[in-house]
Amino acid sequence: MKDYELIIERRQPTCGGQSPVKCEIRNVSTDDPAAYVRKMEPHGELNSYNNESGDLVVELEDKRGFNVKYIFTEE
Repeated sequence: MKDYELIIERRQPTCGGQSPVKCEIRNVSTDDPAAYVRKMEPHGELNSYNNESGDLVVELEDKRGFNVKYIFTEE
């Protein structure tokens, strides 16, 4: 298994002056980051790509307008 630093960015519609982005950082071990995300987010469409830094990004979009971005940086 590979070890990753995982940054989870949850975006929600702006409401009441609150920040539309909430971030969480975790250390995780997995062989399949997309499957890891699918366990946490069983509904919605997943899109995967590598960003400019080479990190794996898995994005989830659901029909309610909430977006979640999972950024896996290999340790």
